[in-house]
Amino acid sequence: MTILILILRIALTVAFLYFGLRKIFGGKEDVKIYDALGFGQWPRPITGSVETICAIGLWVPGFQGIAALGLLATVIVGTTTLTLFTRLPRAHMFALIAGSAVLVWFDAADILRFLPLA
Repeated sequence: MTILILILRIALTVAFLYFGLRKIFGGKEDVKIYDALGFGQWPRPITGSVETICAIGLWVPGFQGIAALGLLATVIVGTTTLTLFTRLPRAHMFALIAGSAVLVWFDAADILRFLPLA
């Protein structure tokens, strides 16, 4: 199981670094996507920064669960937004949701450390 989680962590890191840095640096495809959404370009670098920071966070002990949760939230919001506002392809995003959800489950102890328990 540990080797599969390691492979998943590597794959998600590569994917989210790719998509995050592409957004930050204004990749042509991303500029077109944000134009199609109609919200302007301001969310693009914010989303890219969250993806990049969380992708790196997948490797920081104690913060891996929070990073995975951040990626899961980001990709769910992105998938929902694309579904509601465009007809752009989003099939790869479901794989990112599934992978991020697995890491959230696997690293749940990291997340629980941040919750205030009475």
